This record gives sequence, structure tokens and C-alpha cells, in this order.
Amino acid sequence: MDNQCDFCISYIGNAKLNMGDYPGTIRAYTILIDKDSYKLNDALFKRSFCKLKINDYRGVILDCNRLIELNPKDKNAYSYRASAFYHLHKLNDACLDWSKAGELGDDDAYKNIKNICN
Repeated sequence: MDNQCDFCISYIGNAKLNMGDYPGTIRAYTILIDKDSYKLNDALFKRSFCKLKINDYRGVILDCNRLIELNPKDKNAYSYRASAFYHLHKLNDACLDWSKAGELGDDDAYKNIKNICN
């Protein structure tokens, strides 16, 4: 039964995301994250995306830190965290994360390195 509830909350979060309701999406996925849902990675990923959209850069970093703990090969987590660091004027941290994202297969990360880090 619990997985069905998680599915419903995830469905609501996705619907809100598709409508561009980033605060609503964050609320929905926070429920899944707080209960350590089986959809934890997906919820953290989508919540970090929404936090980027609303300029909650410190929140993005926290979510991405957790994503990286769960999956150290998540190129998107490094890329999102790099963007957050960049907006917080932490250029060295941003460039390190873009480099890691690039190593993991994110081609856009190398464009950022070329345009911003060099």
C-alpha cells in the first residue's frame, strides 16, 4: 500500500512540474524524500531541478550532495550542483563539478568549463 501512496504523490509532483508549479513540485517531492521513499533518487533529482528554477541554490547543493551519496556516478547531480555553485560565485567548486559531470558523460559540462572556467 505504501508504494501506491508514493506513486500517487510522485504523479502529483510530475503533474505540478509539467505545469511549471515549482513550489508545488517541491512540496510533493519533499513528502517522498522525508519518508525515504523507494522513489528517493527521482524525487531528489526533480526537487533539485525545481530549486534551480526558483534560485534556491543552497537547497540545490544539499539535494545534489545527497544524490551523489546515493549514486556517485550521477552526472546530472554534479551538473546541477555546479550551476548552483556558479550562481553562488563559488567558481572553483562549480568548475570541479562540471569537470566531474563531463567525465561522467555530460557534454554540456565541457562547454561550461570552456566558457566559464578557462
